[in-house]
Amino acid sequence: MNPFNTTILKPEISLLLHCVRWHLNASYQEQIQEQIQPLIDQLDWDKMLKMAQFHRLLPLLHKFLTSSSSIKLPDCVLQELRRRHLKNLGNNFSLVQELVSVLKILETEDIKAITFKGPITAISAYGDLSLRTFGDLDLLVHPDDFLRLREVAINHGYHCDRLMAAEERACLKKLSPEKQAAYFKSEKEFSLFNPKNRIFLDIHQGILSKQFAPLFDTRWVWDYTQTIKIGGRQVLGLKPEVQILILCAQGAEDYWNQLGKICDVAMLVHRHPELDWDALITLSKQLDVLPRLLLGLVLINHLYGVALPDEIQEMIKNSPSIQRLASTVQQDILLKNNCQPKSRLTIPRFIYQLRLMNNWKNQARSILAIMNPTLADLAAISLPKSLFFVYYLLRPFRLIQAGFGHQSER
Repeated sequence: MNPFNTTILKPEISLLLHCVRWHLNASYQEQIQEQIQPLIDQLDWDKMLKMAQFHRLLPLLHKFLTSSSSIKLPDCVLQELRRRHLKNLGNNFSLVQELVSVLKILETEDIKAITFKGPITAISAYGDLSLRTFGDLDLLVHPDDFLRLREVAINHGYHCDRLMAAEERACLKKLSPEKQAAYFKSEKEFSLFNPKNRIFLDIHQGILSKQFAPLFDTRWVWDYTQTIKIGGRQVLGLKPEVQILILCAQGAEDYWNQLGKICDVAMLVHRHPELDWDALITLSKQLDVLPRLLLGLVLINHLYGVALPDEIQEMIKNSPSIQRLASTVQQDILLKNNCQPKSRLTIPRFIYQLRLMNNWKNQARSILAIMNPTLADLAAISLPKSLFFVYYLLRPFRLIQAGFGHQSER
């Protein structure tokens, strides 16, 4: 499905696609100048702003629409775009200040952390903190420091587990310290909350959940770090090739539900023409994420016109399953126009995740991992220790119930 060969797209989605392409190609604005004003005249601005916010493209839309005197916008729209732009800018700088504060705390505790996503992606992919929307901070630490950091955070006034349901928090408190530690060691991340500035900080030991073992164990990542200057400070980040790999892996896990996630990959490829594609392909094969990488690259090519090396194009050509998945993702994101996040717990989504693995052992691990009872299972039904095995018997039924219960969202 080529999005620019169809007339069935809503004007709001069309404008977002044009907006990103304009940022990727300096000559693109001249090519589409005559198309933009008629498109703008069709817009439902409430829907446009809501859609741009959901897809995390509002900063790019603001720059695109205010860059040319030939684009005519209602005054109220200009004011609202400027208001949201300034709000995003203030939020981003607050997050960077918090990041610097957290890293200073970690230094005193001798805990090394890699900053990824958030402001690092803004700098690496866009070259400008103001051009990307991010709502929290993400740090990756060694598994050995994962639980220690939780204690450090609590001692410095951070609150934990705010994103958990009340029932799950209550269930967690009932567990012994040993079982709580075992629970957190099985999680890829936990969230910290700073009540003073209302900022969330996500601490990761894994990139993907334990259902996907190659990216849950992230010890390999530390061989691919580099320093990046942000907030007047050199912080530890990841090389562009690994950033692309991670963004594609996480984007696939989220079913590429936002155009901004695809845009992040496109901008990284665009800003780093020196990318070592051979190293990226080799690493993605070793980690069994090549299908996820190829899916992300198909999407940036089809939606945003990003040129890919001949070798990559040949691999995509020889992967009909990836082409079919890309077509499905494109239709979902372009034609359904949903502006609400969807549950990941659906049977089709899980099957989709399995199809993105080449290694049958990883597929088997994913199936086994998803069969383990969760805190939500324990909170839903209270059983004595002697009947704990019943949770394993009930788990498939709860999965089916949750899966079918959310299918309508797709």
